[in-house]
Amino acid sequence: MVIVDVVGMKAVNERDGFRAGDSMLRAAAERLRVAAFGAVLLARLGGDELVAVFLGAGAGAAADRTADALTARSSPPLRAAALVAYPRETGAELVERLYATLRRS
Repeated sequence: MVIVDVVGMKAVNERDGFRAGDSMLRAAAERLRVAAFGAVLLARLGGDELVAVFLGAGAGAAADRTADALTARSSPPLRAAALVAYPRETGAELVERLYATLRRS
C-alpha cells in the first residue's frame, strides 16, 4: 500500500478557500492515479490523505516505486510512504499503521 499526504492543504484551505484546497487535492489524486499503475484501489482516506492498494507478488515493489515517484515531484508537494499489510491485521490496525508510517516519512 501507499499512503499519501498533500502537504500544506490545510493552510491553502484557510488562506485561499476550499476551492483552492479542492483543486490541490484533485491534482494530487491525478498524480497518484498516474503513478500507481497497477493499483487495484485508489481512495481518499479523509482530509488530505490518499491511498493506493496493490496486490500480488510485485505489490511491495510497485508500492515503493509509486511512493518514490510521488515524492520526487513538487506540485503539489506530497509525502508518501509504502507499507505491507499483515495477513491477520484488522482494518483499524492497518489504518493506524498507515498514519504512523506517514508520520515517520
